[in-house]
Amino acid sequence: MAEKVQCMLYKKISMPATTMFSKFKSSGGAQSPLETNPIGQFFEIGKQIACAGPELVWKIHDAYRKSDGKTITDRYSDGLLQECSVFLFEKRCAEKLHKPKRKETVTEILRSSVRQLERFRHPKILHVLHPIEECADTLAFASEPVYASLANILAYQEGSRNQGGHQHHGGPTAGDAEAGAFARVHLFGYRIQIWDIAKAHITEALSFLHYSGHVLHRNVCPASILVTKKGTWKLAGLEFTERVNDVDGVEPVPCQPWTSRLSKMAQPNLDYTAPETQTQSVCSILSDMFSLGMVICAIFNNGRPLIQAGNSTSAYLKQLELLEDQVHNIMPRIPVPLQEATVRLLSKDTRQRPTAQLLTLIKYFSDPAVHALQFLDVINMKDPTQKAHFYRNTLKEALPFIPKKLWYQHVWPSLQQEMRTQEVLAAVLQPVLYLIQESTIEEYESIILPSFRSVFSAPKSIQATVTLLENLHIILEKTPRDDIRTEVLPMLYNAFESTTIQVQSAALVAVTNVSEYLDETAIRRMILPKTKVIYEKNQGDLKLVSNVLSCVERTLDRLDKAQIIDEVLPLLYDIRLSDPQITLRVVNIYRLMLSDKKYGLSVNLMATKVMPSLLPQTVNPSP
Repeated sequence: MAEKVQCMLYKKISMPATTMFSKFKSSGGAQSPLETNPIGQFFEIGKQIACAGPELVWKIHDAYRKSDGKTITDRYSDGLLQECSVFLFEKRCAEKLHKPKRKETVTEILRSSVRQLERFRHPKILHVLHPIEECADTLAFASEPVYASLANILAYQEGSRNQGGHQHHGGPTAGDAEAGAFARVHLFGYRIQIWDIAKAHITEALSFLHYSGHVLHRNVCPASILVTKKGTWKLAGLEFTERVNDVDGVEPVPCQPWTSRLSKMAQPNLDYTAPETQTQSVCSILSDMFSLGMVICAIFNNGRPLIQAGNSTSAYLKQLELLEDQVHNIMPRIPVPLQEATVRLLSKDTRQRPTAQLLTLIKYFSDPAVHALQFLDVINMKDPTQKAHFYRNTLKEALPFIPKKLWYQHVWPSLQQEMRTQEVLAAVLQPVLYLIQESTIEEYESIILPSFRSVFSAPKSIQATVTLLENLHIILEKTPRDDIRTEVLPMLYNAFESTTIQVQSAALVAVTNVSEYLDETAIRRMILPKTKVIYEKNQGDLKLVSNVLSCVERTLDRLDKAQIIDEVLPLLYDIRLSDPQITLRVVNIYRLMLSDKKYGLSVNLMATKVMPSLLPQTVNPSP
C-alpha cells in the first residue's frame, strides 16, 4: 500500500505545470506580495508548500523558471521547464516589532543570508538559482527545488503524536500552507527513517563551512535545514555566521548571546544554542556541533528539542542544568552506533565534542548508501570513466541499502540524465535494470518507462546493446504488451541484422530468455533464418554456436514440421560435435524431438542422419 501511495504521489509531482499553476493565480483585487516582487519576471510561481528561516519567516513556493517566450504548456511538452523553489519574505511580518530600525535589521539579516549562500557553494548547502530581488514589501530569491524544512517535518511529526495523526497547524508565521506541506512531506517518508541518509549531509556541510569557509554557522536547527525534492538534506540559514580563527576554528571567538532585547527573528534559535554562547558569550566550530547534537535528538524525540526555553533565557539556563539527564533518557531511541557520538556532541565541555571532520569517521556516518548518494550530488563534476565505474559497481552495490523511497526521488533523476549519454549508457543500465527488477509494475510504468522508452530506439554502444539484450527478460516482465510489440521487440529484431558478433550472440540469448513474448510468424520468418545465417558465418565460435542451439531449443515448439525437417535438422547434422557442451545441447534437441511426433523425427531420419552423427561420440573420451 505504501508503494502505491508513493507512486501516486510521484505522478502528482510530475503533473503538467499548467495543472499546477492554473490553481494558484490570484482571483482579482489587490496584488499578492509575489506579484509585486521583481522575481515574478523570471519565474512562474505557484502555491506555498513550506517555510524556513528564523521564526519560519521565509515562505517557500513551488516555481518554474521562465526560460523563453513559450507558454507553460509548450515548455512542459518540450521538456524545457526548470523546476525550482522561490523563497519570499514579507516585510510586514516584522512590522509587529514596532521599531523601524529592528524591522530593517531583520531585512538586512535575511539579505545577507542569501548572499552567504551564494558565496559558500557546496553540494550540501542550499543552491541559489537566482539572487535576491527586492521591492518595498518583500524580499525573494530562487533555489533548487525544495519540499520542506526540517522544522516543517518535525512539526508534523510532533503534531501527529499529539493529535492522533491529524495534521498539525503551525502558528501565524508558519503560513496557511504549512499543514499541507507537512502532510505531503510525511507521506513521502521524510521523517526519521531517512536520517540514515541525511546524517552525513549536514555534517559534510558544516565541515566545509568550518574548514574551507572558516566560519561557524551559529544557527544549526531544523529551520535552517531543507529537504530537496531529490531527497538530499541541505544546510541553509546563514543569517548569523561568524568568522573563526583561520588556523584553529576550535579557538573561541566573542559572540552575542540570545537576549530579549533583540527581535526573535534577528537571533539564532535559543533551544539549539550551545551553553558557552549563552553563559560566556563565546562560540567556536564546536558550538555548531552541539547544535547538531540537539537536532539529532529532536529527530528521535518526536520532533521536540531537549531544551524548550520558550524564548526565555532563564528557562534555558534551568533546563540546561537538566540536559545531562535528558540526554540519558533519550538514548534508547537513538541508534546504538550513534549514541556515543550524540552524548559527546551534547557535552557542556567543548573539548569532549567531536569536530565535523571527526564525526564523519564514525562508522555510522560511513555507510555505503550515504557515500553513493553523496557521489550522485557531484556526479556532473566527474569524467566518463569515473561515472562508469560508479554506476557499474558502487551504485549497483549500494542500491539494496538505499531506502526505496529515495530511488525515484534521488537516484532515478540522475540515471535519467545519464541515459542520454552514449559514453556511460552501458554502465548506467546496470543500476537501471536493478530498479526495474525491484520496482512494482505501477512504479515501472509511471516512473521509469516514460524515460526508458527512448533507450530502445536511440543509438547505443555495442556494450549497451548487449546489456539490454541479455537482460531483456527483466524488462519484458514489467512492460505493457503494446509497448513490447511497438518499442522493445523491434530493437531485438534489428539486433539480428547487426554485423557485430557480440550483438548477434546477445540477440540469440534474448530470444532464449523471452521466447514466450515472440509471435510464431516472427520466429518462423525472421528469427530462424537469421539464426542459421549467424551460425553459418561463425561456425568456429563455440559460445555463439551454443547460443544458436539454445535459441533453437527454446523456439522449436513454435515451428511447423516442414521447417524442422527442412531447416533445423540440416543445421544439427552440420554442427561439429567436438565440444562436450555442444554435443549435449544437440542431444537435448534430439531428445525433445523424439518426445512428440509433431516434430517429424522419423525412424528413417534417426537411422540415416542422426545416429551416424552421434555414434562416433560414443567412443570419444571427452563427452
